[in-house]
Amino acid sequence: MEIKEVLNRSVKIRKRYHELEVKNHGKKWSVEEDLLALSNDIGNLNRLVMTKFERYYDETPYSLEEKIAENIWWLFELSDRLDVDVEKELEKFLTTKEKI
Repeated sequence: MEIKEVLNRSVKIRKRYHELEVKNHGKKWSVEEDLLALSNDIGNLNRLVMTKFERYYDETPYSLEEKIAENIWWLFELSDRLDVDVEKELEKFLTTKEKI
């Protein structure tokens, strides 16, 4: 799957969630609220990693793989809302790291 396809699909899914937010709460979530949701999902990911290494008990209804994918999805969604060309920035980041 290409990054552009992932971005496009992520944005479409998030728009549907925005529709639910408007329906249920009168307005869509702000970027800050999206970031808070990502932070919560990172916490869930932390617990799942700790569970994998038997340092925590499994209390989440998610799998480690699912939560990693969801966190990536949030980053793509946030990059879109913040007008960041994530494909370009990833290319720059990887090129810089390869030179190091």
